Amino acid sequence: MKRILITRRNQKRKAHAKTQRRKDCAKFFSPAMAKTLCEYFYKDFTLKILFVVLLLPVILFAQDHGEIRGRVCEATNGEALPGANVQVQGTVLGGVTDVEGNFAIKRVTPGVYTLRVSFIGYQTASASVRVKADSIARVNFSLQPATLEIANVVVTASRQPEEIQTAVVSVSALTTTEALRRDPQRIDAALESIPGVNLVGENVNVRNSTGYTRGLGNRVLVLLDGVPVLTSDLGNMNWDILPVTDFERVEVIKGPSSALYGSFALGGVINVITKAPQPQGRFSIRTSIGVYDKPYESVWRWTDRTLNFNRVDLSYSRQFGKLGLRASFGRHESTGDRQNRHFQRWNGTLKLTQTFGGGSELSLFGAYARDRRGEFVEARRDNPYLVPSEFLPFRLFLDAYTFYAQYRRRLNDWLEMKWRASYVRQLTGNHYKVAGDFQPAQGPGADWQIHAQLDSSMSFAVGVEYHYDFAEQRAFGRHFASTISPYFQQIWQPRVDLRLTAGLRYDHYYLLPGPKEQTQFDKLIAPIKNPLPDGKEEQYVSPQLGMSYELSAGTVMHSALGWGIRIPALGERFLQFDIPLRFEPNATIATERSFSFELGVRQRLSEAANLEITAFSNHYRDLIEPVFVADATSFYATLVSIPRARVQGIEASGKFQLWKNRLGLDATATWTDPVITKVDQVSEVPIRFQEGDLLSYRPRLIAYLSPSLNLGAISLQADYSYAAKLLREQVQLYKDDQRVPKHQLDMRLLYQWQGLTAQVAVRNLLRYSYTQVERNINEARNFAVGMRWDY
Repeated sequence: MKRILITRRNQKRKAHAKTQRRKDCAKFFSPAMAKTLCEYFYKDFTLKILFVVLLLPVILFAQDHGEIRGRVCEATNGEALPGANVQVQGTVLGGVTDVEGNFAIKRVTPGVYTLRVSFIGYQTASASVRVKADSIARVNFSLQPATLEIANVVVTASRQPEEIQTAVVSVSALTTTEALRRDPQRIDAALESIPGVNLVGENVNVRNSTGYTRGLGNRVLVLLDGVPVLTSDLGNMNWDILPVTDFERVEVIKGPSSALYGSFALGGVINVITKAPQPQGRFSIRTSIGVYDKPYESVWRWTDRTLNFNRVDLSYSRQFGKLGLRASFGRHESTGDRQNRHFQRWNGTLKLTQTFGGGSELSLFGAYARDRRGEFVEARRDNPYLVPSEFLPFRLFLDAYTFYAQYRRRLNDWLEMKWRASYVRQLTGNHYKVAGDFQPAQGPGADWQIHAQLDSSMSFAVGVEYHYDFAEQRAFGRHFASTISPYFQQIWQPRVDLRLTAGLRYDHYYLLPGPKEQTQFDKLIAPIKNPLPDGKEEQYVSPQLGMSYELSAGTVMHSALGWGIRIPALGERFLQFDIPLRFEPNATIATERSFSFELGVRQRLSEAANLEITAFSNHYRDLIEPVFVADATSFYATLVSIPRARVQGIEASGKFQLWKNRLGLDATATWTDPVITKVDQVSEVPIRFQEGDLLSYRPRLIAYLSPSLNLGAISLQADYSYAAKLLREQVQLYKDDQRVPKHQLDMRLLYQWQGLTAQVAVRNLLRYSYTQVERNINEARNFAVGMRWDY
């Protein structure tokens, strides 16, 4: 009996102690105690991060909440603006207006906030609102039309939202409205209107970072809604994966961005933001048809056929309650303006969005592109529109898929988490008449990120990204590589006119070991030799610092410095073939590294005029360049590393709207000095580079001028682009061929009526002929009529 009484007494003591611990815990984790701890941990940034991790449950569940509701409409006629973005400044809270212009932001901690509303084509608006617990605060907005469409855009390419006017790095944006006015056939053709961007072949250059790589590698990382989409084998971009009508805007960050996105962001980042499902159902059709003119010189005329092209793009978008859908289909066909330039292309996309309670959202996206085309390798010496007979049978088949899933969950009004999984697949077949075994290049990836807005002056993003590359082709065998990369970025605004950023990323790259010889391709006479059977492991740290300072109203100075890397793609290390020309692999090429510094000023003269000028200096180490080598017995191509190179220059741009918005002018110019500063005196590959030589395929001056005249429903527009002549040392082949600067003038006449836009366009109006890649003349003059209808 005594033992039983003692046992019961102990049980009561334990129960009492447990109850007391619960009371103490509840007292400690009360809202008042949480506020006190907040004030203490706010004194040190490191403790802030620790506070986020340790006291997350307190913050999530110990506070009452209110709600913000309102309506956004157009100031001139009071019509609702569906799809407008509403952001609660200093938090991660936000929303999008529905078909009637209404918005609702739930689970808002009581307090006083500033709401910011933005919509492309309209001026941003802000208002203060007080939120009380268990109540609804209401605020309405009337937006005025913006004279300059892009002036108030919020960009996201730097992983955190920021206004383009106050961004610390050089960043430009192109909206779908601006792009469609130019009637481009692909997205990359529309990018030349962006300051510092030009095309050399199919390579998109940002401040002359890439040059012309002949399809191997890229120094500009391309993202689709923040998801990397470069292929795993050759490291290039398939621009046919997305129709021009399907993107909302394109954001271009200039300079090394490896602190944010790692490898391939050595020269910059292009982030293509796809359109979100519309609150109300919308069907869109874009179609065009055109013909090519005859070559300027009568001796160049090679056929009596009427050479033509046509394109059709269809899309449908609708929001069904909390489920959003957007689907598109496109077909593009052309006979080409020359021999072996014919093609047939198809693409399709599907985007689904689902919102959940508590501010969570799931996005699913899939895209498919199919390309069947002839391959115009190079022209005959006597006729730039004909290919040598040995190249005539060459064809290129491409099938590409891109998928991603993104999930965003808001934990409270200042903390959110994001998860992303992606998959990029491209199958290249029958390249250069090589029949046989081709397996798809596959690139699965994942990313986890936490974004915290600690207060109106400080935010940070921290995460981990993983990417896996698998490529298998008879041209270079079977190889695997993976990269895991934790990263961190902080934005701090200690004063209203001062904004500071800091970023850091660690990349751990691992090329998996493999057999010394690969014999899985039975159609080969000899097995494929693996020059790196032991694999390769590399580690890099990429920091970045930036600052923007508002000197006066409308004048912002920005400056940034950063380090970048680019790990060679699998194809760059292992690719080898004999047709059309022998290409020798060079597995010893090193990872490219860079250091960049820039200083610029943005000046908003008025709502109708913007200016920006930026000076930059990019220094490269181990820059990978394709070269052609002639020895005593053979002639072949390969890749080499240039020990030191530098690209520095000045970039200027301006946007103007005059005469009550009837007259518009966009102008950009970029001058660079792309020079080799050091060469390897002892090299296994005999090359002819000298210190002081200009880098290949990089025009020293590019310029773009686009005037427009708008008279109500009718508008007349022109685009003029210029690129300086490449010097003899800047081309790899046929150095004695005649070269001239690029001068191209395009003109368009548009008529708009309600949701219908009709267009007549002439490209290369002056019939000017030039080459930027050896024996690849520019497109002949062509005429097109088109129609775009939104219903």
